[in-house]
Formats: sequence, C-alpha cells, structure tokens
Amino acid sequence: MSPALAAAIGLVRGWTRLYTAGMEPDARTERCAEIDSDLWEFHEDARRRGATPTLLALHMALRLVLGIRHDLVWRAEQVRVRAPLVQKALWVTAAASVVLVWWLASTLQGVEAPRMAGINVMRLLYPIKPVASVPTPPLPPIEFARFNVRFVSLLPPPPPPPPPQPAWK
Repeated sequence: MSPALAAAIGLVRGWTRLYTAGMEPDARTERCAEIDSDLWEFHEDARRRGATPTLLALHMALRLVLGIRHDLVWRAEQVRVRAPLVQKALWVTAAASVVLVWWLASTLQGVEAPRMAGINVMRLLYPIKPVASVPTPPLPPIEFARFNVRFVSLLPPPPPPPPPQPAWK
C-alpha cells in the first residue's frame, strides 16, 4: 500500500471518528464499520480493475470532501431529543406566543386606524378627468314591436341617386 493511499484511508477513518464522536457507542461502532466496509470494497474493486494506488488515494480524498455534507446530515438525523425537553420547549413557545399577542393587543389598542372612503378603481386606473363641456349624446329612440327591439336612426336619409346620363353623350 502506498503512503498516499494509507493517508487517504487514515483521513476517511479519522473524519468518521470525528463526526460520530459523542454518539451512542453502538451507533458509532456500526457507522465506523460501515465506512470501513465501503473503503475495503472500493479498494478491492479498483485494485482488480488495475487502478493505481495514487488514483485510488485521490478518489478516496475526493469522496471524503464531497461526502462531508451527507455525513453531517446523517449525524443530525441520529440526534435523539428527550421527550421532557421537547415538552418544555413547546410550553415555553406557547407562553411566549401568548405574551407577544397580549403585548401587541395592548400596544395597538390606542392606535387609531386611518379612515378611508372606498377605493375608486376607475380613478386609479384612468386618472384623466372627463371634460365637462361636451354633453353626452342622447340614446337613439327605441321602438318595441312584439318584443323585438329595433333602433331607429336619427341620421337623415341618404341623398337620392343622380339622374341617369343620356347614352348618346
């Protein structure tokens, strides 16, 4: 085994012991054994394929660096919180929420909300004022004939057609 490969394996095992420190002994031993098994399988598979020890060491170091986030997430998943601690935390949170609501209610009690008439959407969307001097045109008269609505035009009839021209001209 080359010194680079031995150093890479030592780094991986050291990191494993570091992030499993403080855990229950059974869980720590199980995780260390799992990592050792993974290292051995990777080493034997790569050796059978003809990889150089330097390439193996580089690959193991890269896996170590890229796997740190996953190791820390695994460690966070293993944390066990005692039930009384959770219960006390919930009671403290509930009490703090009640105090906050009481404080907000007492603080905002004297504040007067601004009074607003309704919001004129048309004025907001179309801020142009109408011209007062132009009267609106009257609606055309409507004739009712058996429930059919017919509009009568207020325009004058069209002019008559011009007289026919003589053909001999």
